Amino acid sequence: MKCPVCGFSFNDGYVCPHCGVDTYLYKKAIGLSAKLYNKGLSCAKEGDLSGAAAFLEQSITFDKNNIYARNLLGLVYCEIGHIADALKHWIISTNLQPQNNPASGYMEYMQRNARELEQANDAIRMYNQAIRYLKQGSDDLALIRLKKSIDTNPDFIDSYNLMALCCMEGNNKKRAQQLIEAVLKKDRRNPVALHYAKILQTESSPSLIGAVMGEKEKSIFPKKSIHTQPFSQTTDTPTSSKSVSKRKAPTLPFGSQRDFIIAGTAALFTVIVMLVLVLPAISDAKDQKIQQLEAELESYKGTTNMTADEVVAMRTQLEALQSENASLQSEENKEKNLTALQTALDQLTAEEYETCIATFSTIDPSQFTEEEMQKYNTLKATLYPQVANLYYTRGKSAFLSNEFESAKTDLENALKYVTNENFIDDIYYYLGKIAEENGNQENAISYYQKVVGEYPDSNQLTNTQNALNALQGN
Repeated sequence: MKCPVCGFSFNDGYVCPHCGVDTYLYKKAIGLSAKLYNKGLSCAKEGDLSGAAAFLEQSITFDKNNIYARNLLGLVYCEIGHIADALKHWIISTNLQPQNNPASGYMEYMQRNARELEQANDAIRMYNQAIRYLKQGSDDLALIRLKKSIDTNPDFIDSYNLMALCCMEGNNKKRAQQLIEAVLKKDRRNPVALHYAKILQTESSPSLIGAVMGEKEKSIFPKKSIHTQPFSQTTDTPTSSKSVSKRKAPTLPFGSQRDFIIAGTAALFTVIVMLVLVLPAISDAKDQKIQQLEAELESYKGTTNMTADEVVAMRTQLEALQSENASLQSEENKEKNLTALQTALDQLTAEEYETCIATFSTIDPSQFTEEEMQKYNTLKATLYPQVANLYYTRGKSAFLSNEFESAKTDLENALKYVTNENFIDDIYYYLGKIAEENGNQENAISYYQKVVGEYPDSNQLTNTQNALNALQGN
């Protein structure tokens, strides 16, 4: 073995012949780390990711230089969505062994698969939005976000667990059970899922959402594969090679690309954290600072001991803060509009047309990219005909039931969203009849003239012409 103090290699005994250090405890720690690694590897092979993570954490506690345990722990964390922890262990691993280290391949794989990263990012962004909705008491919106998160990344266990909790709170035990079973298929001994399963078995579902709100928001990255190697219990070298995942990541030399990979990964993670957590807080802080400076400037009007240069400097600082705050608020507003866009898409999928159009009307697309504008316009083109038909059908039914006020409201709403539907002439005719019923002949004539002038093939043409002639005395 190699002496941990002087680095001298020797084979017999525990006392280093070079420096005289007794390495007995060190060698025992290395052996214990290897045993714990092998237990973690066994758990990972059995699909017990939570158990694997626990053993591997203990393994690196006894031997921080155990790169095999760190690499496997990183991939286990990837599988359960704790990607910031995975990245931390891979970076440490590559620093310990820069050459021929699989961890460098895992990080390079992430860099090359931008689409997979984007999907994982979307899933986590929606998960974090669901947490915020739950804090606000909007359970329905939270469920929509969690469903979308699972659809985007079916391996994101945290979304399953949180959705199961929401279903338990809503007394939808059957759906909660399905979600828990899905988690346990991926992670056989997931403690959260097992806890929820125990609650369901006892048919008692206490309010647990408050406890979940303490969860940290997640980082991103797709799941990875690993070449896993069990340790010999008497040496720190691998004795065989097994694969935990079906998909193998390449083992590439780290070399000079390490700093670039780490910097790119860290930058991506930083942008996400800024958008989700930091920007709103910074914006609030800037608002308070601006108000403070404005108050100070106001107090210095009239009599002051400040020099002209000091006043100019303070005003310059204020203007810089205002400019920075405007930029932060712009980013925050864009994030809010993107969130509203995603919510509207979910509501459209659920055929909640009235709720969807209300959400859609709050969106300001002025800061959208070309791709985001395409989503916005596609949603609009799909949503408007559905909403127009909904209001028209309801308005027509109310008209035929002589509920004229309700009919008028729905038919006017239908007109806001029609494009080239074949019932536009019918809307004008019914609105004309309602106006006539209410004694407003001028509006009635205006509606009838639209039908006669703009829709010569209307099925209501004869009825409209007769009504128009009667009002005009022809």
